Amino acid sequence: MSDENQHWVPKFLVKNFADHDGRVFCLDIHTDQITKPAPRQAASEKGFNDFEVDGETISFEDRLEKIETQAAPILKRMIDERQLTTLTAEDRRRVAAFVAAQSFRTKAFYDGLSAKMDRKTFAGKFSLLFDGIAIVAAEIARRHWALMIASGDDGFYLGDNPAVLQRTDNPRDGSQLGFDVAGVEAFLPLAPHCALYMPCRTISEERIERYHAALDLHRVVRSAALRGQPGGAYELRLAQLVITRLDPLYQAMTTGLALPAHPEHVENLNYLECSWAHSAVYSNRRDFAFARRVFRENPHYREVPTTSLIDMIALVRDQTDAP
Repeated sequence: MSDENQHWVPKFLVKNFADHDGRVFCLDIHTDQITKPAPRQAASEKGFNDFEVDGETISFEDRLEKIETQAAPILKRMIDERQLTTLTAEDRRRVAAFVAAQSFRTKAFYDGLSAKMDRKTFAGKFSLLFDGIAIVAAEIARRHWALMIASGDDGFYLGDNPAVLQRTDNPRDGSQLGFDVAGVEAFLPLAPHCALYMPCRTISEERIERYHAALDLHRVVRSAALRGQPGGAYELRLAQLVITRLDPLYQAMTTGLALPAHPEHVENLNYLECSWAHSAVYSNRRDFAFARRVFRENPHYREVPTTSLIDMIALVRDQTDAP
């Protein structure tokens, strides 16, 4: 096995959350202690991506590094530009592959397997998942994306299991979450002020259709009013309310403009980063008051989240076996 320190959260992503001295504040979710490691020491251990099978070392480090190398400059551009307007189809494919790999390359994924297996057995499962990255990435790439931008004192955490999922209309239901499951949205923090939001198309298309319907209603009612027809005040107010509420999300998903992240949105994602974390939550600030409250009120979040390996492999096999 390699003596190299190998990451389950890429070093470049951790560096985005570093303080001015290049180090990142780290909350140990088990001891509640705060340390400040260098990014090269965070979310990593020696030989983590290497597996010993029948006396032979199988390493996924180079393949993971290739995915990171392809995605890193695109993610940096997204963060710098604070919008997605310049993303190409190839850019989306590379970022989607990065998100797909991040969903299963973590220590939380391995330790959270409901049926524990030794590393030799897991190597075969990991290889299958790795070979299916393009399939999962296709599911992610076809979603509408929005770049959430936080402002002021609000900032995102980065958990050590950062690609998180939740049901849009029922966040408390944590069962059967996946990129191929209708009604499930995905998030990935990119920097303290920036996170990628990826709702499933069932949700995003419903929001887009509702926005268009409100525009049509507003147009019809306003036209009738201009012709002197009475009534329509309630319908006009309703249409204006829907347009006002959905316009930021609509513009973000359809044009790539930034989606303002209000305090409740930042809090929701930070809550998810805590609840999905394996052992650490990172930040560019020492203030972990919110994270500590989450773990104090939900001590079960200090336990390793359960991983569903069967569902992910089933998706890969189903897509691979399809005619």
